[in-house]
Amino acid sequence: MKLLLYCTKAKPYLYSFMGKLWEQNKKLAEEVPMLNGKIVAECDFEVEKIVCDLRMTKEYRFFDEYTTKSLSEKELLYASKIDRISFINYLKGKNGYAIYIKNLNIFDKPKELSDYNQLIKGKSKGALDVLIVFDDTKKAPQNMMYVYDRNTVEKYALISIRPEWLCKILNGEKTVEIRKKVLKEMLNEK
Repeated sequence: MKLLLYCTKAKPYLYSFMGKLWEQNKKLAEEVPMLNGKIVAECDFEVEKIVCDLRMTKEYRFFDEYTTKSLSEKELLYASKIDRISFINYLKGKNGYAIYIKNLNIFDKPKELSDYNQLIKGKSKGALDVLIVFDDTKKAPQNMMYVYDRNTVEKYALISIRPEWLCKILNGEKTVEIRKKVLKEMLNEK
């Protein structure tokens, strides 16, 4: 399974221009495509649990420290391009997940949500059987969801990312996305 990166519709507006990604306002030339509201890339990924441990200083002050099996807190903050206060405010003393973005493939032409199907489960009338139906993906997920390629029925995890963070990912500055929750099957990916 691969990860599809969806640029949310929130500001700032994100544009692709001459191979570089830019955060700009709508005054940018009309011929430059806006990436907000589009699926702009796919990638391989690995997920590691972020563990919050309560630590104590020499002065007997307590603090939370967040680590994964492979990254210290300092390395995690650097790779995710988030400051410690924002990181702590986001996870609030709970465990989370680090999604390592690998083999990033930025699409030449951004894709629409409707280019992918989502699985809709429903019950048939008067029967206990569950019907499995594919339908166009009409709404972006708040966090992430499964979608399927219309032609191959290959399964993907679609993740919504704010433009300012997605810009850093697409330009190679950010290699780890931090989340409170991930899809169950993402934890089994190797």
